[in-house]
Amino acid sequence: MPGDGSGQGSEDAMSQLRARTAASAAEKERLAKERAERVRAGIEEARRKRKAEEKVKAAEAAAKKAKSGDDLLESLYGGLPPPDPKKDELLQEKVKEQNQWRKHRFPDLPAEDPTKAIFLDVDGVLRPLTAGGFQSMMVDGEYALRAETADFISGALLAVRHIVENTGAMIVLSSEWRRDQPMREGVDNILKEYEMRPCATWTPTDLQRDMGTENPFKAFTERRAREISKWLSTNPQVKQWVVIDDINMADADMDRKPGTLLMAPRIVQTHRKIGLTMEQAKAAVRLLRGEKLPPQVLSVQPHVELTG
Repeated sequence: MPGDGSGQGSEDAMSQLRARTAASAAEKERLAKERAERVRAGIEEARRKRKAEEKVKAAEAAAKKAKSGDDLLESLYGGLPPPDPKKDELLQEKVKEQNQWRKHRFPDLPAEDPTKAIFLDVDGVLRPLTAGGFQSMMVDGEYALRAETADFISGALLAVRHIVENTGAMIVLSSEWRRDQPMREGVDNILKEYEMRPCATWTPTDLQRDMGTENPFKAFTERRAREISKWLSTNPQVKQWVVIDDINMADADMDRKPGTLLMAPRIVQTHRKIGLTMEQAKAAVRLLRGEKLPPQVLSVQPHVELTG
């Protein structure tokens, strides 16, 4: 009916209902968000507490371990006197001096010169010519060699180093020590002690002595000359070389076989009991520099019997 306000009132009621419903939904959403925030905050707090507890436990464990270590040290070293700063300082100075001494004990070597070679004997050169030079030890039921270098002559090793310092020549082992690996290693180790390079290589070991002579020593000398000559024939880059040996290698020139080089111009003969001297080392340097010298042989040499 006209003028009837019931329709308008119904619409107003519906609007109010929708508004209340929307407000209720918004309130529920707000409450849900607040609850979710409280839950997240609770979880974070629990994590922080757990981490804090773990740190406390780790610190307690570390302290306990340190204490047990201190107790152990105390049991082992508890009777030692307290630290002495002055003594510690003196010890540090001593260690520093030793390191400096090692560092500057020898000058640096020049680069190795592949055109120069030192044919190096051992017995009668680096050590007095005596029986031995090795020890035997049992390994897995078999005897094995071990080089004995305690009697090597310091002055002789310094003389060898003088040659290497002034020429850069490589060392070729011509001694009977070359025939066994432990013996070669023994020579290399003693060279390293004097801050030298190890032997570059060694002369051949497959040549036989010529037993056509009644003198075994002469046969030995002649074979060594052939060994050196054979090595040089396979190393044509070597232009200057010297033989340092207690044997007078010039003797091999008297009955020289084809292909064997003259030894007299290259020999520096050492005294069997004294070994290589600095004077002889200086002569070797001159030979390696291409100078012509008279044969560097001794007028007197202790006799030695060659066996085997």
